[in-house]
Amino acid sequence: MRRFVMTPILLLWVVPAAAQQPTYPTRFSPAVAESLAVRDALRYVDDHFDAQVAEWIRITEMPAKSEHEQRRGAYVKAQLESLGLPATVDSIGNVSTRLRGTGGGPTLVFAAHLDTVHPMDTDVTVTRRGDQLQAPGVFDNSASVVNALQAVRALLASGIRTRGDVVFVWTVQEELGLRGMAYWLDHNANVADLLVALDGGLGSVSYGALGIYWSRMVFTGEGSHTNSSRGKPHPARAAAQCILDIYTIPLPPQGAPVSAVYNVGMWRGGHVVNAIPQEISFTVDLRTVDPALLAQLDTAIVNRCRRAAEAEQVGFEREFIQKNEAGGRPEQLADRRAHPLVQSAVDVLRYLGVELPAGREASPSGSTDANVGVVRGIPSISVGRSRGGDQHTLSEWSDVPSAKIGTKQIILLTATMAELGGRPVP
Repeated sequence: MRRFVMTPILLLWVVPAAAQQPTYPTRFSPAVAESLAVRDALRYVDDHFDAQVAEWIRITEMPAKSEHEQRRGAYVKAQLESLGLPATVDSIGNVSTRLRGTGGGPTLVFAAHLDTVHPMDTDVTVTRRGDQLQAPGVFDNSASVVNALQAVRALLASGIRTRGDVVFVWTVQEELGLRGMAYWLDHNANVADLLVALDGGLGSVSYGALGIYWSRMVFTGEGSHTNSSRGKPHPARAAAQCILDIYTIPLPPQGAPVSAVYNVGMWRGGHVVNAIPQEISFTVDLRTVDPALLAQLDTAIVNRCRRAAEAEQVGFEREFIQKNEAGGRPEQLADRRAHPLVQSAVDVLRYLGVELPAGREASPSGSTDANVGVVRGIPSISVGRSRGGDQHTLSEWSDVPSAKIGTKQIILLTATMAELGGRPVP
């Protein structure tokens, strides 16, 4: 993998708010945004924004529950090919293309996930009210799918040349545990020098990884008719006791520098009213950025379940639904915060007029495709796609004008991190 080398002259530009905060290396300069090709690319976004919004609506109205992203993937592939770009679809459905650099720069990878959480029969018809679009999936993550496509068009139309390659990946199954991103990195080893996930709302830049363990706790027994159930082993009693015991496991206090949370979300089991169920299960969602705390809490939860099963003389098995490792505590990620990718993204957002609170411009957490890069040691961040809210609900919405910022930041990050300059490779 190529090593990232900073150009010292580009470290001179800092925003005024940084004077009272720790200063971090940046590669962004207003001079980058004011270069002729970059100005042309930014103008392209302005001039073609109505078409971008129409495409945004079109994409949103393509149902794309995780593992059913084929229609969206085919659309993205066709759009790339219409631009004369090679488009690859891998065996699980990730779509990717590569803009070749002139050589000598880092390879920058952008990732936008195609999938949503909504069932395929959900009404995804978009309603527009002024500057707001409303529909399931319109914010998470249809906006990013379209922003990335439009950024590619703008880069090509403006003739921007970078030293490093720029790879765009539209991933699948992000909502099922970042599976598409993990698969792509597994099968494209040592390609990404820098990774940027296009996900979330416009705001602070995330450079960490929230560890997320989703588990199904399964309790089993022989069962019995209610008439003969007294004194018999009972999976439901074991499960109920385990849940009560889980909620005695202490967590860091509210407001602690590093927090954690767990939740029992789904309960299933039994087929009839008048019998001991032969199987009962419930799910646990466990989250923290601290790897040691994640392991500690996970062990405590599983041990509570085993003890409850033993006391009730029933079987127990834990099944992982999703297992995404934690990136580290803030102090463990100090070198990640100091990487120029993070501050460059912060400075790009400020240049584009996004107000970021001093001292909270960047977050040592995150729950996006960037997590996969973080835990693998790849400099990785996630940046927002637009402003919006109510994601994962039927009332999900997104602010239309803010998608311009989400798209322009892709262009500016490309010019900054993949390094403008150089002549085309023969």
